[in-house]
Amino acid sequence: MAILPDNREEQIVFCETHNDTWESNFAAIGLAADMVTLLKARTAAARGARTAALGARLASKTATSEYYNAVALMRTQAALCIDIIKAHAAQQADPASVYNLAQIPLPSPPSPLPAVGKPEDFIITLQPSGAVTLSWTADNAAASSGAFFEVSRKLPGQTAFVGIGGAPGSTNRDRRMAFTDASLPSTSAASGVQYIVHGRRGEDWGLPSDVVLVQFGFDAQGTMTSATLSMAA
Repeated sequence: MAILPDNREEQIVFCETHNDTWESNFAAIGLAADMVTLLKARTAAARGARTAALGARLASKTATSEYYNAVALMRTQAALCIDIIKAHAAQQADPASVYNLAQIPLPSPPSPLPAVGKPEDFIITLQPSGAVTLSWTADNAAASSGAFFEVSRKLPGQTAFVGIGGAPGSTNRDRRMAFTDASLPSTSAASGVQYIVHGRRGEDWGLPSDVVLVQFGFDAQGTMTSATLSMAA
């Protein structure tokens, strides 16, 4: 078992607690007086060095904190100056000359937004009034980006889909949009109805949905009681 500890602080404590005893009994324990004197001096030096190191570490932490704070204040002021330069440049006939004079880069032109995603993951809900609500999800469909969805319908006997309305992009986290078809003729519903949803942003159209096939169930009195959907590629 090692007598001297591995830890530096514990080594200093060991020497501090043994120095006086060894100095008083140096001859009896086989030591020379100058050996113990040198050990006491080196113990004091080690303690002093540790105290200085701890002080330096604390001073370093304080200095680092002051450094970070100074940089943060500088950055805030620089950002304010840059905002003012940009605002000033925007009011000039030649904004580039202001940016060049300030030696800051001109703002990059905004990247075009991606197209509204293909509507999918449809859910059909039959309302008590007999209206039908379609809901769906799509990528890049935030209302704030101008996303909008056109809904087209084809009734039995029609040869083409006809636009019946639309819904804006979603502000919900799940990005689920919805449209209620309140103009569905009950006579046509008996044979099923088809829908297509097509997303756009301005004149930039995304991919249309697959055809949504909606079938309805009726009770003995002819009241619509259920609605189910399937997809056709």
